[in-house]
Amino acid sequence: METVLQRLTDLDEIYNAILVGKDGLIVAGIQHSDDEEVVGAMAAAAFGSITSFTAQMNNDETRHVIVETKNGTVQMEEAGDLILVVVTRGTGNLGRVRLEMKKACRQLAQLVPSY
Repeated sequence: METVLQRLTDLDEIYNAILVGKDGLIVAGIQHSDDEEVVGAMAAAAFGSITSFTAQMNNDETRHVIVETKNGTVQMEEAGDLILVVVTRGTGNLGRVRLEMKKACRQLAQLVPSY
C-alpha cells in the first residue's frame, strides 16, 4: 500500500495521499500534516455525505470527488472498501492525477479486498 501511495506522491502535482477506511481511520498515508486522525475522519465524513447527496439526487453511485480550493484540490475515490484521498497544490495536470488515482485504486482494491 505504501508503495502505491508513494508513486502517487512522486508526481509533481500531488502533495498528500492517504488511504482511509469508511469509518474514518487512516490505513496508510503519505501526508504533510500532524492531524492525520482528524483528516481521516473528515475525509470519510465528506465522502459519505457526498455519496448520500448524489444518491438522493437519483444520480447513482459516487465515483470521484474533486473539491477545488484556492491552493489546489482535494480528490477522493473509492478503492474497494477504502477511500483514496489526494491533495494537490497549484494548477497541475488534474487529468493525469485522476488517471493515476484510478490506477492506484485498482491496485489497492486488489491488495485490500475487504477492510
